[in-house]
Amino acid sequence: MPRISRCSAVAMIAAAFVFPTSLVAQGTGTIRGRVVDSTGSPVIRATVSVEATGLRAASDERGDFVLGRVPAGRWMVTVRRVGVRTLSAPVSVVAGAETRQDFTVSAIGAVLAPMEVVVGSRAAHTAADELAVPVDVYSTEEIARQGTTETAQILSQLAPSVNFPRQSVSDATEIVRPFTMRGLSPDHSLVLLNGKRRHHTALVHYYGAGMAAGSSGVDLNALPAGAIDHMEVLREGAAAQYGSDAIAGVVNLVLKQGTTARFLTADAGQYMPRDWPHDGKSFDVNGGWSVSGRGSLALFGEYRDRGMTNRAGPDPLDQIVAGDADQIVNDVIVKKNNPVPQPNHHWGDGAEHDVMTFLNGSLPVSADGNTGLYAFGGYSFRRGAGYGYYRQAMSERNWPQIFPIGFLPKFAPDVVDYSAATGLKGLARGWNYDIGGTLGHNGFTYNLQNTLNTSLGPCLTSVCAFGLDGVQGTADDPGIPNQTSFMAGKLELYEAIASLDASREIDIGRSAPLNLAFGTAFRRENYQVIAGEKASWVNGGHADQYGDIAASGSQVFPGFRPEDEANASRNNVAGYLDLESVLVPSVLANLAGRYEHYSDFGSKTTGKLALRWQPVSSLTLRASVSTGFRAPSLNQSYYSSVVTNFRADPVTGNAVPFEVGIFPVASAEARVLGARPLKAESSQNASVGLAVTPFRGLNFTADVYSIAVNDRILLTTFLATDSVAALLRSTGSRAEAAQYFTNALDTRTRGIDLTGNYRVGVGPGFATLTGTYNNTRTKIAGPIPLPQELQGTGAVLFDQYGEGGLNAMTRERPRWRSTVTAQYDLTAWSLMARASSYGKYVSALYSYSADFAQTYSARTIFDAEVGYRLVRGARLSLGGRNLFDTFPERMVEENSFGMFLYPSASPYGFNGRYVYARLEVGPAVP
Repeated sequence: MPRISRCSAVAMIAAAFVFPTSLVAQGTGTIRGRVVDSTGSPVIRATVSVEATGLRAASDERGDFVLGRVPAGRWMVTVRRVGVRTLSAPVSVVAGAETRQDFTVSAIGAVLAPMEVVVGSRAAHTAADELAVPVDVYSTEEIARQGTTETAQILSQLAPSVNFPRQSVSDATEIVRPFTMRGLSPDHSLVLLNGKRRHHTALVHYYGAGMAAGSSGVDLNALPAGAIDHMEVLREGAAAQYGSDAIAGVVNLVLKQGTTARFLTADAGQYMPRDWPHDGKSFDVNGGWSVSGRGSLALFGEYRDRGMTNRAGPDPLDQIVAGDADQIVNDVIVKKNNPVPQPNHHWGDGAEHDVMTFLNGSLPVSADGNTGLYAFGGYSFRRGAGYGYYRQAMSERNWPQIFPIGFLPKFAPDVVDYSAATGLKGLARGWNYDIGGTLGHNGFTYNLQNTLNTSLGPCLTSVCAFGLDGVQGTADDPGIPNQTSFMAGKLELYEAIASLDASREIDIGRSAPLNLAFGTAFRRENYQVIAGEKASWVNGGHADQYGDIAASGSQVFPGFRPEDEANASRNNVAGYLDLESVLVPSVLANLAGRYEHYSDFGSKTTGKLALRWQPVSSLTLRASVSTGFRAPSLNQSYYSSVVTNFRADPVTGNAVPFEVGIFPVASAEARVLGARPLKAESSQNASVGLAVTPFRGLNFTADVYSIAVNDRILLTTFLATDSVAALLRSTGSRAEAAQYFTNALDTRTRGIDLTGNYRVGVGPGFATLTGTYNNTRTKIAGPIPLPQELQGTGAVLFDQYGEGGLNAMTRERPRWRSTVTAQYDLTAWSLMARASSYGKYVSALYSYSADFAQTYSARTIFDAEVGYRLVRGARLSLGGRNLFDTFPERMVEENSFGMFLYPSASPYGFNGRYVYARLEVGPAVP
């Protein structure tokens, strides 16, 4: 079946722009009012929304709000705020007039979410109703106060169960950095956008700290953070509700709409460590514009320019000739013996230049506002920069004629991501329904700069490599000169989904109705590996500068060969049933089941049972059990990255080809080493928790969980013994070492989540204190079975301490993490202070040896921000992350080679202090 075309994607996105033609009504009015509590005190930052229009406003420090450009007619206006009961009232709006509507809200007991939530239940829930599962909701204000504009980093700073380690010298993973949740892999977390499944990246992460090799997660940083109204984090397995991947939990990002989408924000900052040069300048501007009338359309755009940071030490090795190494004492050059600038390696964040756009629109199509069209989608283009290891001038991988003092190869990929969703939702005969379709694409182009293909010789303008026979004009003559930049190939992933969701409340003769929800979905996926240009993978036959056979392909990343190309597709059909009701007074039960069938590996059925008991208004007890699964991705089934190199035959001296790399599971090379067709990972989740409000203003939750994942899909280590080489040659292959994906082991993850929130009036303002704590431990369950084909070969399926090995799964992330945040709001001023603590972790990233497995101590990072409202709708904030310039411990010499001083597994990075300023302008700015 042909792939989903770009034209189709563009057409779906462009369709959303039809909405503005009828958005602005002929007559609009204004709703003005105040939100107070039962004592008459103002309720600040309450969300006031005009249902079915997308119009929203936030109450200020006096409790006042204004909703402008509201279409004439009768509308339902709703107020939501953490700690108070959701309240709605009908309001009649007259064109050209102002309508007054005040609200007096009352406090409620235990609170799990501050606003109506989408994730966690198919029934309509607000803070007053509470869920049977743990859901955290992070507001626009909390998102803005993190001092960063990267969506994934914001999420990791808000949610302690989320880990987002910095990556360096990790190939493509350095550019598209994944997040992990509850100690599992990036692809064990499902991401939704406005409740719709978000597509994965085309990448396979086989290098990187803090995660097992071979996963493909969701690229959150392709989404402009300014477009997000709030984040919902479901800390619970939910595959029975939402499908594959939701083993660790679900992240739902809800887009802004209405007046909340009109804003302009500019951020500027820089790293200012004490013992390093100041670097990493960043500038980010993002904004939103909306029109509202009968419907709503919001457009968002963001531009990010992030400079690189570097915490590498000077290179202690010889550079141009033997014996010319610099004399280094305590990371300082005391005698310079060569002209190579230091540091010549890179160890830190790469530069990035991003342009991101998004839209979110809705249009009522019925007179009562109960039926409407919706559309959202966006396009992002990002060009990152990552680096490999420095090639010294005297290296056999360099040509001094091209790079006289050596070179630092650079990744400069283009990452293109676009998506579109559109549909119709409404109410008909008591049924809420949503008929929609989504399309997603992620593409990664391996552009390389400042590098070369050693086997093409020292010539850039003429051909001086004539194949392995050395004769010009024969069949193996590459016919091309060397290059310093390459297009080394592309990875592309497409996903299209059509879905139907329906729900309604049914009277079953009890005190509460039964909420019945069901739905079905059809998903089509396509994955492609596209070969790079010839110069990126060919062996030109030219010997290296020492007369030995040179390696093939572009340095730092040999390109995808034509033999690596793939174009694979599959279909998925799913159906679910979800029941929820109050069984007996104070006891809520949720039962869900889901069936999915994949055209490539078969079917899977999962189920979930969740209970919530609220014996008194201030206490909620909850528990759940569920089964889940994660389907093997097309990336894992079809990814291939194989390099053909040559070596001299020990007898004849002739060049003999051999291959090493990652082979698809269906290849002869993988099968002879024990590969089997991939099957779905399966999981069993169980959790028990409580939420309590001992007195007004204080909310506390605790949840204990256990996650068993069987048949986890991982990438093996390099299998490279003599016996393995013999097995590979028995198939007629030229391969002598190989990796492949396999369902190889089972893991058990156990942990606890604690959250607390206390809000109280202090003097003329309000103080808020929040705290979170997560403790997670993952263990390998039982022995790791070695395929029969590999028994007796001396091969080990997974390396313990290598990149992406077993240590990365179990100990390379902090076992515990906590945050304590204090905030004080006083009229025009706002103050925030935060302490983030990270537990111990173990890393041996570059030693591959247990002898040098290094334990890094716990650290606490302090952040602060002060904001001042210049005028209504304009706020200036100054802040800092890691104010006391805390670094992790240095790596031991055997891990760092004297140059890579800090572990890339550090959960808070190793850049040091960061200071920033932010200016926010817009009607929704408090």
